[in-house]
Amino acid sequence: MRSRLESADTASTTSPAAHDRAARVLGPTDADLIIAVGRGSQPAFEELRRRYQTAVERTCARTCGSGGCEDCAQESFARIWQKAGLFDEGRGSAAGWLLAVTRNVARSLAAKHAALPTASAELSPGDQQPDDAGMELDRFWIAAALERLPQHERQVIELAYYQDLSQSQIARVLNVPLGTVKTWTRQGLHRLATLLDHEAPA
Repeated sequence: MRSRLESADTASTTSPAAHDRAARVLGPTDADLIIAVGRGSQPAFEELRRRYQTAVERTCARTCGSGGCEDCAQESFARIWQKAGLFDEGRGSAAGWLLAVTRNVARSLAAKHAALPTASAELSPGDQQPDDAGMELDRFWIAAALERLPQHERQVIELAYYQDLSQSQIARVLNVPLGTVKTWTRQGLHRLATLLDHEAPA
């Protein structure tokens, strides 16, 4: 999905000045927030939770099912609060670290509920096969990034990405002109590409 974003919008490659302007508009990066959480910042934790609530819940649901999703998500954010001080931006992306924490919690809870022994060691982002890890990380990051879009842009992209609807079908579902759907999609992809560039390591 990230590669599609990069090819869909050339805004993902920006000048330093444009990057600075984007940073002022978009606010702190996910890595900035995790570092602040590690220092005990409750506002940073709430913003990180706002961005990643949906992504964490979807990851939990895939492992624990809908019945265990809520407990898994709550435990994941509790673990994020506890372990944020261990985050090392030099070892991987913020989204990768958050995904690893969530997957560890989800697998532990699923094993516990199934009365099976837990995994012998917690996973890091590098423990997965590269292709599978990349796909899951893309899904995780996109779900979080979509939460930062205006509702109308998020809606058209979710309908296309998660429900595989064409733009004509989306126009019918939302009861808006096709041209409006195209505009919202273009604006949303532009914003996602900008977010991707903003979150990329310096």
